[in-house]
Amino acid sequence: MKKDNFLPAVRYLLICTFLTPLFLTLPGCPKPNIQLPKSLPPIVKEYKHVTLLGNSPVMKKTGVHLEPGELFSVMASGSIDLWARGGPPDFKYHDVRPEMGWPLMMRVGEHPVFYPFYSRNGFSRVSYQSGQISLGCRDGSVTSSGEPLRPEDYRDNAGAFSVDIIVWKETDWIKVADFLSQMLRKEPGNKAVADVHEEAARYASIARAERLAKKEIEITEQQISELKKEAGQPGAQPLPGEQQPAEVFATTAEKAAKASAKEDRIAQLQTRLEKLLESQAQLEEMKKELDEEKRKTSLLAEELGEKEKREQELLTQLAAGVKNPPVIMIASPKDSGTIEANSVLIIGVAEDEQGIERLEIFVNGKPLEEKTGRGLRLQKNAPSRRIEFNEPIPLQPGENQIRVRALDSDGFSSEKTLAVRHVELRKNIWAVVVGINDYPNTRRLKWAVNDARAFYRHLVDVIQIPDENVTLLLNQDASLARLRSTLGTHLKKMAGKQDMVIIYFAGHGATEKDVMSPDGDGLEKYILPYDVDPEDLYASALPMREISHIFYRIQSQRIIFIADSCYSGASGGRTISLSGIRANISDAFLDRITAGKGMIIMTASGANEVSAEDEKMQHGVFTFYLLEGLAGAADADKDGLITVDEIYHYVSVQVPRATGQEQHPVKKGTVEGSLILSIIR
Repeated sequence: MKKDNFLPAVRYLLICTFLTPLFLTLPGCPKPNIQLPKSLPPIVKEYKHVTLLGNSPVMKKTGVHLEPGELFSVMASGSIDLWARGGPPDFKYHDVRPEMGWPLMMRVGEHPVFYPFYSRNGFSRVSYQSGQISLGCRDGSVTSSGEPLRPEDYRDNAGAFSVDIIVWKETDWIKVADFLSQMLRKEPGNKAVADVHEEAARYASIARAERLAKKEIEITEQQISELKKEAGQPGAQPLPGEQQPAEVFATTAEKAAKASAKEDRIAQLQTRLEKLLESQAQLEEMKKELDEEKRKTSLLAEELGEKEKREQELLTQLAAGVKNPPVIMIASPKDSGTIEANSVLIIGVAEDEQGIERLEIFVNGKPLEEKTGRGLRLQKNAPSRRIEFNEPIPLQPGENQIRVRALDSDGFSSEKTLAVRHVELRKNIWAVVVGINDYPNTRRLKWAVNDARAFYRHLVDVIQIPDENVTLLLNQDASLARLRSTLGTHLKKMAGKQDMVIIYFAGHGATEKDVMSPDGDGLEKYILPYDVDPEDLYASALPMREISHIFYRIQSQRIIFIADSCYSGASGGRTISLSGIRANISDAFLDRITAGKGMIIMTASGANEVSAEDEKMQHGVFTFYLLEGLAGAADADKDGLITVDEIYHYVSVQVPRATGQEQHPVKKGTVEGSLILSIIR
């Protein structure tokens, strides 16, 4: 601190420290935001009040140490005049407050963490790193650790911030919210405490509901267990001379009625348990949404705060007699884009006439670590007028904010910010795979189950979709009731709007005459489940119009239906009675079912063609080349990702070649963006 700043700062601290009786009456002498007793409450692990002077250009160590996983709250108030000796009377930087977002900095250890005060005077967070908390005021450009590049900018500042830090003994939102509620009742108008309490109360309401649901689940599970035990164990035989229990004299009908009543009660309890488990899952989802909302608010606060800071820096530059700040151009990735990979390459250039001193990249508020030998190329001793950057950026699920900041040799800076949404490929895919060979009431197929098993293994082993996201139905498991439940209820419930749905079917199909068919061919089309009755397709098969309805029930806007199906009989003039022959559905139907956005159907052959099975391949020819392409052969651009368009192009070449040009796969429908079906690892 310069000599001319030292004495005023000392006088300020002496007034605030020693004139206790006048503490609450002296203007500009900040008081704590929360009044805690000397003996800390049981829920509080550590408490510290810090005063930050506006003319102090250093990050102030608070003595408060955080460990990963610890919950802490920060409350701030006060104001700083950044232009105490200049600027018009109504100039907004005469009254800079913490809730403006950018003037108050917080660092944990040696890592900069700029927490969101924008429009708020307090927040709570769970620490993700260890280290001592340091606080500081920001006026002009600072280093990545918060230290000012131009300490002289602080010289004429006046005022101070009052900051309170609480580290909680446990992450118990209910106890935290209750404690803050008591503090708020003492000072109803305290904005800092109110902001922290509001945030804690939202988490506390979810925590209370979770505790209640957990208790109800335990009680219900115990009741089910006891009823099942009673139903499965006969009563003990009485000793000689003891009275016989009433059950001994009950008739068979009465015993059956009691057993039935127990079964009904067990069923009721199981239904209740399912609802409770669903409620528990919804509460967990609410908590995740709250965390995501908080994260987005943090990013927005930082963005708004940085905007305010840049505006203030620009005014400083204008007052100093000005030059152009660095220019940043980003070629890739595209702003507001969606990425399915775990990282994205940021490519761009930064230029400045006087030379760029430093180039920084931040991902979700955290600085990107510089990689030795590549990535950010900075000249430490001689600033470069042009710096090119080509750096892989790790992405977390959901929205990611990438910020590039260039600082020139005069201390002026400029920034570019873009957002990228990362959708995890493994977790946003839901699939149903069906294969039926052993039809009990119609001609058996040979390789449909083999096709389905191989496609299932591709989804689970190659793409690495979690097992619970993929339903495999083979032979008797693929009954009409199970198909309807899995496609019409399970997928509807599980698949979200941004998710991807894959349905693969290998089995019989059939047609029957229907003059009301909207496809103009006078035929109704069916998928045949395991328990189909060929003489009563209407009652025992799944009509294609219902498949179309199922597609519209599912929220997802990315659905692909892959059909390698046979028609039994010679319906529609197709010759399908020969062994090893499969036929497919009409073009008119495919056009109708994919009329909406986000739906793609890929079939083994054209409308008037057959689809062959091959003994040597032990697959349908279409599925054989489908799997071969997904394993890597279809990766035309060699980027390690195989899209629907790439796999369709591959099977469109290979299948006709293998069948003497007698079979041509068909693809109908469109989706926004690329639909990835495989990752080459």
